[in-house]
Amino acid sequence: MSGPTVPEHVRRRGLMLASISTFLAWALEYYDFLIYFSLIPYISELFFPKSNPLAALIYTLLVFAVGYFARPLGAIFFGHIGDKYGRRNALLGDAITMAAATVVIALLPTYSQIGIWAPTLLTIFRFVQGFGYGGEAGGGVVWALEFASPKWRGLVNGVLNSSMSVASLLATGLLLLVSAYYPIGVVGWRILFLSGAVVVIIGLIIRFAAPESILWERKREEGRIVKIPLATAIRRYWFSLILVILINLGLTFVFYAGYGFVTTFTKLLSSYMPELQRAFIKLTYLPLMLGSIGGIIGNTFGGYLTDLFGRRRMLIIPTAILLITIYPLYLALTTLSIPIMALSLALMYFIFTLSATVQTAYFSEIFPTEVRWSGIGFGWNLNAAIGSLAPTFALLLYTSLKGGMNPITAAALAPSIVVMIGAAMTIIGASIGPETVRKQLE
Repeated sequence: MSGPTVPEHVRRRGLMLASISTFLAWALEYYDFLIYFSLIPYISELFFPKSNPLAALIYTLLVFAVGYFARPLGAIFFGHIGDKYGRRNALLGDAITMAAATVVIALLPTYSQIGIWAPTLLTIFRFVQGFGYGGEAGGGVVWALEFASPKWRGLVNGVLNSSMSVASLLATGLLLLVSAYYPIGVVGWRILFLSGAVVVIIGLIIRFAAPESILWERKREEGRIVKIPLATAIRRYWFSLILVILINLGLTFVFYAGYGFVTTFTKLLSSYMPELQRAFIKLTYLPLMLGSIGGIIGNTFGGYLTDLFGRRRMLIIPTAILLITIYPLYLALTTLSIPIMALSLALMYFIFTLSATVQTAYFSEIFPTEVRWSGIGFGWNLNAAIGSLAPTFALLLYTSLKGGMNPITAAALAPSIVVMIGAAMTIIGASIGPETVRKQLE
């Protein structure tokens, strides 16, 4: 936190409450993402006709993407409120939107009950949910990091980003637990979505007690709040927006076509491996649960390392390693050995999170307070809209490749190619950007 006039107890209280509530809200976002992806085989059967399973899978992935296309709109709306009227007010609004939409999705009737209205309603409320996520992605971390000391900003950022991996552990663990007592395709999927809403409601209650960002309050007192923050960000900080797009879109492709494609990957393999088909849940979700531990370590450790070695270096080196190793890591999943699969996923997630955890701290340091939320939120969520199509790109690439090679090899190669493209984008963005470690936020 910059400036000597900030009372230490106010900064600490703000950092604690903002961090906890943002951790929980981000956990819901990634929990929802992972639950949706984990349930793709079931959602495709519940909400779409069963006559064409591959088409149902593609439609299910496209509905997932619809929520992400709503995110730039949410980023513009909540980012404008956050930069102009205060961080806390905007974050209360996006948390309520996320929680309400998640509850409604959990209660939706299926295709067998109401026909075409089922996928229609699912699409509508995925859009509403994505609108709320558009405010949270970028906004929550801005609020928390504006309380953090420059010396430990990367570590605080790493702990916040570990919510993604904690959500993965929670999502896969709950899925295994719920599947042991309830049929996933009947009532289990509803329980899983409702569980995520509980998390964000707790975060919402904490958010009510948290203070406004002192940096934003200072800008308001100085009369430096701009009329249209996003327009100012685009006009004056266009290079920073380019960096956000290159780095974050690249990492979005890496995550969605890498770790996020695993359940679709194993579903494709099950057509050629009867043993996987017989034990789909065990051979898919147990390795994912164990693999998420690598992400928790990578996020926190990456946050610590970026404070020591700088933002750019920690964006470039792990991403380059993943570019080289992603294909063999995917091939390891075809062994159907739970220890080998879990180790492969843990390494994949660990390497990814070493870089991914850096980006939100870096982006906060390349924008000033008066446009920080709008600049980060718009760039981040525009990338999310495009990047959410990465699994669909991988699936379409698989359909193209499988005719000319072993289909199991094609299933591993297709997502690996998309990951490599994303990794290259991130490396380019980090290479042309400035170093910002220990920078005082303006």
